[in-house]
Parts: sequence; C-alpha cells; structure tokens
Amino acid sequence: MDVLASGQKMLAGKGAACLTCKEICSGFQPHSWRKACIQCHCSQEQHVSSSDTEDDRKMGRLLAESRYAHLTTKVKGGDGTRVYKRNRMIVTNPVVSRKDPTFNTVTYDWAPPGLTQKLHCSGCGQLAAMDSPVVYADRAGYSRLWHPNCFVCSECGEPLVDLIYFWKEGALLCGRHYCQSIRPRCLGCDELIFSEMFLQEASGHVWHKEHFCCWLCGQNLSVQCACDKRQSKFSSD
Repeated sequence: MDVLASGQKMLAGKGAACLTCKEICSGFQPHSWRKACIQCHCSQEQHVSSSDTEDDRKMGRLLAESRYAHLTTKVKGGDGTRVYKRNRMIVTNPVVSRKDPTFNTVTYDWAPPGLTQKLHCSGCGQLAAMDSPVVYADRAGYSRLWHPNCFVCSECGEPLVDLIYFWKEGALLCGRHYCQSIRPRCLGCDELIFSEMFLQEASGHVWHKEHFCCWLCGQNLSVQCACDKRQSKFSSD
C-alpha cells in the first residue's frame, strides 16, 4: 500500500484493526454517537497506527508553505501531498532579534553562520544545531524556540500541523486540548459539554447526562441495568 492510501486509511479509521485488542477486533466499526468501535469499544484513535510515515506526512504539511519546503518531497500520485524528507535537513541557525512585523503568528527563521549564542529548544532542551530551522511562536515570545519536530501539543504530543497552536499558562496546546482546558469533554461521545448539567465521577470523568449509559442495552446508568457486569463495558472503560 502506498503512502497516500495508507494515510487516507489511517485518517478515516474505518477497517483498521484495534491496536489494543487485535485478537478481538477485526476492524473499526463506528457507534452511532460514541466515537468508538462497536466491536471492541475502543476509541477510533486506538485503531490508527502511529508511524514515522504518518509523522512525516504531518511535518510535510507543516513545512510545505514555508521557506523550508525544500525539506519535503511530493508523494507520487498524491495530488500535491508532501512528506518530510527525514534526516535530510540542511544547516542554518535561528536568529535572536525582534519580530519582523511582516511575519505571521508562527514563523520559521534562522541566523547567519557565525552566530555564537547557544540557543536551546523549548521542547527537548537540546541545543539548536547550527543552520537548522526553528519555530518561533508569537504568543510565547521570542525568547522561546522549537525544533520543527518538537513543536507539539504539551498534552497529547501531536505535531501542531499547519502551525496552528494555542498558548496557555506557558504551554503549547492543540485546538482539542485548549478547548478541553476550558470546558469538560464527555467520555461517552467525546464532545465538549456546554451545559452546566452533567455527570462527574470522583475519578474526574464527565458525561452528558444522556450519555451516561450502558454499552450493551443503552439504559441510563442512574439506574442499574440488567446486563451482566462481566460483559458490560461502560464509557469510562
């Protein structure tokens, strides 16, 4: 299977075997409102394999419109899709200066050869190699910079594709986790809860009231259902 077809399958999630319970699940089958598989009850994300190939696709999207597009290559038959050329980055160094008013909120920059300051990545803490591209985020201030591969959400570790990020309390966040820092997320349907009427366990798990129900019979669990507890799997599993 080529890179494009593999990526499309991973994005769709359909048909991919569960990474957690492979022997039980033959392929992802979506529930009508839960973002989970009917067969094994695991999330769609657990049916998507993580790989260097997928990471390279994300990095390719991130770099495609930047001055570092030459670090990417087109996927054959991929309708313009670009992937990151792993381990083929050329050398420059990040510049330490005021933000150019023509720059976007997030920019790539570099410094000319001969720069003597030691610049460290805010993600991994490692030294930014001479002549390597780095990312600056306006809201974080120009005292911080990241290797492109380290510009990730502090909660889930996913690359901030297209350089879209949120900055809160000194941390980079993706859109999902920034929203989740403001409103609770239902463990049943995986959507944000905007109503003030919701259920919350001591563990911190929260549900829309109508989604606190048995996986097998659908009965609201404010009343004990008749399903065998050994076979039932609740939203908190």
